[in-house]
Amino acid sequence: MADDAPRTRVDRVYQDLREAIIEGEHPPGAPLRHLELSNAYGVSLIPIREALRRLEVERLVESIPNKGARVAPISLDDMVDVYATRIVLEVEALRRAWPRIDAQLLRRVRRARAEMLKAVRTKGDRLYELHRQVHFSLYERSGSPWLMHLIEMLWSHTERYRRLAARLRTFVDLGHDLHGVVLDAIESDDLDGASEALRSDLERTQKVILEAHHQDAALG
Repeated sequence: MADDAPRTRVDRVYQDLREAIIEGEHPPGAPLRHLELSNAYGVSLIPIREALRRLEVERLVESIPNKGARVAPISLDDMVDVYATRIVLEVEALRRAWPRIDAQLLRRVRRARAEMLKAVRTKGDRLYELHRQVHFSLYERSGSPWLMHLIEMLWSHTERYRRLAARLRTFVDLGHDLHGVVLDAIESDDLDGASEALRSDLERTQKVILEAHHQDAALG
């Protein structure tokens, strides 16, 4: 029992700090001082260091020599780069998964999508969890541990961009739900159509942010 306690504290600090970073409570570039975090979370420095190490792997935190840890900056260049990489990996995962996507899985993903749309309308707490479920239920059928590892890592890193886009515009455009287009294409056995719809879905987040940036630049 005693061996589990430190891991539990690390998990709690990691999850709470990650959420605070993603939601902008710790803005990009903000210092993350070990002692302040230790006092804030009521834990020793060991769980703080381990939580920061995990967040550094996700590139949500970075360590600066002689200065300590800080929230990783965000930039348009980073966003475009990481989403281009996600498109390559996630379209490949869908293509590898294709022979293993059966009617039962498709029904399960459609149910998750319906719950996701409901969460959009009601601003439900499970929105981001359901969104992840829609995507990963398909990708997991790829049978590739390495693809899943890389997709998971990039998914975690881009959470800040998804949250930012959601604050700028409704998370899912109910009039043109690309998740539904992907699933319709799968049901029609249209791999190219499903791949293109997935690409468009992944491009949408960055388009929302880029459009907002260009509008601000024009106004400024």
